[in-house]
Amino acid sequence: MSGGVSASGDRAVAAGGDIGWVHTGDRVTTLPPEALGPVVCPPGLVNVPRKAAHFVGRDEEGDLLDREAETVVVCGLGGVGKSSLAARWALRQAADRNPVWWITAESRADVDAGLAGLAAAMQPELIDVLPQEALRERALQWLSAHDGWLLVLDNVTDPGDVEGLLARTGGRGRFVVTSRTTDAWYGIGRVLTLPVLAAGEAVELFTRVATHAGPRDTTGAEELCETLGQLPLAVEIAAAYCGRTATPPLAYLAELGRSGGLGTAEEAVARALRVTLNRLAATVPYAGGIFRLLGWFAPDRIPVPLLPPFPGVREALGELAAHSMVTLHEDGSVSVHRLVQAIARRPPPGDEHEQREAIERARRLAETAFGVAAPLDDVDPAHWETWRVLFPHVEAYLRCTDPAGDGETLLPVLAATSEYLSLNGLYEESAAVAERTLAGCERLLGPDDPATLGMRGALAETLASAGRADEAIEASAAMVRRTTAVRGADDTYTFRARCSLAKAHVKAGLLHRAVALQESVLQDMVRVLGAKDGDTLLACSELAGIYQALHRTSEAVSLGAYAAAEMRGVLGDEDLDTLVTRINLAGLYAGAGMTDRARADYAELLTVCVRLLGDDHPYTVHVREALDAPWLDDGRGPSHAEGPSRAQGTSHAEGPSGAQGPE
Repeated sequence: MSGGVSASGDRAVAAGGDIGWVHTGDRVTTLPPEALGPVVCPPGLVNVPRKAAHFVGRDEEGDLLDREAETVVVCGLGGVGKSSLAARWALRQAADRNPVWWITAESRADVDAGLAGLAAAMQPELIDVLPQEALRERALQWLSAHDGWLLVLDNVTDPGDVEGLLARTGGRGRFVVTSRTTDAWYGIGRVLTLPVLAAGEAVELFTRVATHAGPRDTTGAEELCETLGQLPLAVEIAAAYCGRTATPPLAYLAELGRSGGLGTAEEAVARALRVTLNRLAATVPYAGGIFRLLGWFAPDRIPVPLLPPFPGVREALGELAAHSMVTLHEDGSVSVHRLVQAIARRPPPGDEHEQREAIERARRLAETAFGVAAPLDDVDPAHWETWRVLFPHVEAYLRCTDPAGDGETLLPVLAATSEYLSLNGLYEESAAVAERTLAGCERLLGPDDPATLGMRGALAETLASAGRADEAIEASAAMVRRTTAVRGADDTYTFRARCSLAKAHVKAGLLHRAVALQESVLQDMVRVLGAKDGDTLLACSELAGIYQALHRTSEAVSLGAYAAAEMRGVLGDEDLDTLVTRINLAGLYAGAGMTDRARADYAELLTVCVRLLGDDHPYTVHVREALDAPWLDDGRGPSHAEGPSRAQGTSHAEGPSGAQGPE
């Protein structure tokens, strides 16, 4: 990187120059050599879910996929087998194409996450190093430069979510898209509308599933399949029930008749599911609850940490799998068809009240599961892979729920999700989650609760990062007004809110206004807190960064040196805030071209970082990389470095992450 960079967050470290490291917010990340070289795809890289254990027919559609050189969009009813066809065909391509990669593509965020997952699979050493945005870009660059790959984009709901990907990489490899949307694909790809199974194929599917565990009476299978509309999902669920319980098709038809007419294809699946659930309710206590719980997550590979640790849960999952309602994977995760999930979230006619209560209990249990599984200290690199696994499920939950129903248990998860998205450069998505979190805090905790005030600051920070400078300034100003009214003009958290307002102006490019704001709050902090208070000294360090951005280099270095020296005297050399101001000061020296002084400080700091934080802490590796930076050897420094400022959750009052707010 050339030029200056900025950091945000309590104890954030910023520097600049071509030193091979990147950061977002509180995170400082050293790039290993692999990140600086070309992406290399290992041979035989395949990521395709096995969507159907029993697959029949579709020969013509498979032949069309074989012949077609361009993008094919497989459309059709829910439950008709679009994903199963795409998965079966993709697995057959693994011998000739590399990679063969499956991406759940219900939203743009899903697409980005899938691309990031591809890059991480190509270079696993970067999983906990690069943010998602950088991994996504590496995947796009590789796809744009190589031939012979296959990407399946499953369940696209809006063609606009994948148009950019197709336009940038099209012509090099192959895309297969599945979607319930049959229009809006003009100019994007050839549409293949998948019909229901032919009568003979539906009976073949029923017979395979029903007799899988042994001989069964299949008399009446033709009539049953016709009644179910020959929809593969409904046929398979019915066949699994008949096979598991030795129920003849004609008896199953009678059971279906007792629950009313079938109507649409979706209603056929719903009634087939209901027959199974009615039986399981009497024999497997957790089956209904687990089934409803799974409806609130993303459909693919719901991880073990989101499943209740109760005795009997695995037995319930086993029964659901045996009845073709879920798919179990070797790693313990669970997949569910999207249509099955939609039915699980909707009460059946006739007993709406009782079922609504059961569905609502499952939704609250999903919130609890997120609270248990989500690492709230998401800035720790060790948690990034966990967040990559959890995020699609959090996003799916947010898509299918009303924000007005968010419970207090969910608020820390949403706050951490917003921060995770921000750290990965997904600022617009982060802002949307932050807005929902703030609304929940105001509704459940009140407008003046420390957590609510903290989320106001978090939202302002995120808006600034998203480039929505005017909104960020407005939100920061509102935060200052609210904090002043609640805690008083001379409260520490009010001062921190004012520092964030100055930072919002920096991000808006209004540096002169930012200087005035920061100088003003610093004056008040000296008056109230004292010149040697830790918050005052951190504000000095922030002001030094703004001076550097304005090329007021001598003032920046002088103020940064003062803050670091006073920190050492007041808090001691081993305090983390002291360490941060010293690291930032070394960056200021480098920015001023004082590379000998910067090198000496970095060398001393490396010893301190290793002793206090260990070899692998981001600050340690940052300092180590800074010592190897080319600009330290040739005497040129980066243009400027901006000092630390406080991040969301600590900028004002603590956010709803469980951290302690002001007393």
